[in-house]
Amino acid sequence: MSVHPCAPTYRFHFPCWAGSLAALPAPGGPVRILSGDFNATLDHARVRRLLDAGYRDAADATGNGLAGTWPYRRWDVKGLPVPPVTIDHVLVDPRVAVRAFGVHRLPVTDHRAIFAELILPPAGA
Repeated sequence: MSVHPCAPTYRFHFPCWAGSLAALPAPGGPVRILSGDFNATLDHARVRRLLDAGYRDAADATGNGLAGTWPYRRWDVKGLPVPPVTIDHVLVDPRVAVRAFGVHRLPVTDHRAIFAELILPPAGA
């Protein structure tokens, strides 16, 4: 499932951001993988809810949980640089194994690309 809620950069964007994250399904039923720009770190309560429900973060599972994905280039707010944060994630169903994870540079984007090599469970598992 592709994930990209509104960025909570302004107060009026917060309901869109919070509602989009709250609408993401908990694991169970069909195997799900949630991947994309969550506009949230693993410390945000709405992402913690998904992790507490059973999803695993592919970066964290491979020891790469603090690899910054945004901003790709220097980004200033009121003259102060924004430090790189991890807001792009691959959250996997507990039945999915994570073999590898990486963060890669791409030209002409404000994010780094994320890559996860996953092992899906056998059909019917």
